[in-house]
Amino acid sequence: MLKKILVLFVFSLIIFSCWSNDNQVIENSLIDVDNTNFSFKVPSNWEIIKDKENILPKAKNWNIELAATSPNIVSWFANNLLILSDDLNKLTTSKDYSSLNNIWAENDYLGYKKISINNIIFSDKEEWLVYEFEARYNLDTPKLKFLQTAHICNKTKGYFITIALPISITDTSKYQELLSTFACK
Repeated sequence: MLKKILVLFVFSLIIFSCWSNDNQVIENSLIDVDNTNFSFKVPSNWEIIKDKENILPKAKNWNIELAATSPNIVSWFANNLLILSDDLNKLTTSKDYSSLNNIWAENDYLGYKKISINNIIFSDKEEWLVYEFEARYNLDTPKLKFLQTAHICNKTKGYFITIALPISITDTSKYQELLSTFACK
C-alpha cells in the first residue's frame, strides 16, 4: 500500500511542479515546518504541499504529515520528501523501526539495491538509521535514489521519512543532514 502511495506521490509532484532545467540543490536557507507533533526544516525553495489530502492518496495505515517537493525538475522528476505517521502498538526504538521499514522496502520495491546504512543523531539526540538505496516503484517508473529513516516520538508515534532523488545525485550528505533536523515536540 505504501508503495502505491509513493508512486502516486511522485506522479502528483511531477504534475504540480514547475518546469526547470536547473540542477537540484538544497538551498543554504532552511525554514521550519509548522507541525504540532514534530519540528522539521525544509529548503526554503521547496514547496510544501498544503492540500495533501486532496492531491495525495490516503494511506490505509499511515497519516500523511508532510509532503514537499523541489521546484526543479530533471528528466520529469522533482526531488521530494514525504513524512508519514503511525500509532504504535508496541514499544520500539527509532533504530529498530528504521530497520523494520527497510525490510519492507527490500521486499516491495523493484530492483532494490542497498547503497549504504548510516547512523544519524537527530536534533533531539535520538539515534536512528538512514538507508540509502536505489529502486523502482514499479515497472512504469524510473529507478530512483531513496533516503529512508524513521523516528519514534513519545514511545507511541512512529514517523517514516522518505526523500526521493534522481539517480544522478551521488552525494546525499546534504539530504541526510536535512533528515537530521527532525525532532519530536
